[in-house]
Amino acid sequence: MDPRLCALLNLAIHVEMTDKAALSPFVFGNPQDGDRVVRRFLQDVFEGTDFHKLKAGNLGTHSMRKGAATYDSRTGLPKDYVNRRGRWRTRKSVVDVYIDNTQPYPDAIAAGVLAGPLGPCCYVLKDGVQVVTNDLLVKHVGPALKEALGEEMARVLALPLLWAALVPRGSFDYEIIPAALKRRIIQAYLGVGGKEDVNVVERVPIHVVGDGAQLQLVEVHDNAGENGVLDRQNGGLTADSTRKEFASIHSQLFSLQRQTANLLNEILRSRTERQRENQKILAVIRRIALQPVVRTIHPLSSANGGGDGVEEEGSVVLPRAMLSKRPKDLYELWGEYEFGLNGLKPAKEFTAAERGANKFAYSRRKVFWDVVSAFVRTGFTSDVAIDKIYAAYGRQLSVTRILAALRTDKHQGGHPSLRL
Repeated sequence: MDPRLCALLNLAIHVEMTDKAALSPFVFGNPQDGDRVVRRFLQDVFEGTDFHKLKAGNLGTHSMRKGAATYDSRTGLPKDYVNRRGRWRTRKSVVDVYIDNTQPYPDAIAAGVLAGPLGPCCYVLKDGVQVVTNDLLVKHVGPALKEALGEEMARVLALPLLWAALVPRGSFDYEIIPAALKRRIIQAYLGVGGKEDVNVVERVPIHVVGDGAQLQLVEVHDNAGENGVLDRQNGGLTADSTRKEFASIHSQLFSLQRQTANLLNEILRSRTERQRENQKILAVIRRIALQPVVRTIHPLSSANGGGDGVEEEGSVVLPRAMLSKRPKDLYELWGEYEFGLNGLKPAKEFTAAERGANKFAYSRRKVFWDVVSAFVRTGFTSDVAIDKIYAAYGRQLSVTRILAALRTDKHQGGHPSLRL
């Protein structure tokens, strides 16, 4: 950036060259004689030989504000950003009462635009520099800065002073620092073992980036000329193009970060839904596992022997027609009729000969199977039919006693609650 537009450098020079500035919290002092200090200071600047007017007419503080506001607006900066940067009072609405007037990102954007076409920069020490210490910066380069603004601000503002003092003569067509201040800084720098022909401070362009409500100042390192001075002919174009390209890349990076965050949220939501669905599936599987199903048992070896465990080709193993001895509940008893238990043949598929072979057990259980089958034919499920039987006779009765009660009620037309 142009050193004449650098607020850090100009503020540091003003405080170091003005003794009264260290005695007042105001930049231009605060005398009690009623003198308009700022107006007098600007009048001296406007009447100087280095100042050139672009238009005829009187100039004042109003012109300074108008110039900055006009330049910001011409660069495309929103009017709200200009108002907030100038801290100018506008007509307040309800929302203005609750919005803090300190906005880091809008302020940084406006300040970066006011830094000039080359954009803002920061002053940093080059890598490997050991002669420049905090003691040198605070006590020798910027003693008035420390007295007026404190040690922390003095360390920040002393770097622009050291850079300006070490800039080779002829790098600019104007003096960027008073000769007396330059001599004092160079003498202090040489006293700690520094070399005047090496500028240990470099100016690094920065790019203002906003990530949500967070302000980020990204350093843009590009090629610089000797002694840390940017090439005035090509450096501006290179820095500007690099800054625009980096801004585009940075914008894409933040977009990818937002997309990644949204993707992670979607993955977590899908994972939660998948776990919920898996729990439902497991519950259904457990419920099915408790119900009687057909289980076919395949023999490991053929009936003819041989010891090789391989069935003869074309042989078919048929399930045995046999009823279980003691079913534990009516659900299992219905499963025996519908599907068969332990690989046995379902009772509904028994032939006349097979029913005769299991005549006693089959005849006692048939009354139950007939009742459930009647309910199933009318549209009820087998579980609902069995629940109705349990409700009629009680779950405390055993399977045998319920079968006996069904046989007794059959002769009287059936149980009243089981009639269709």
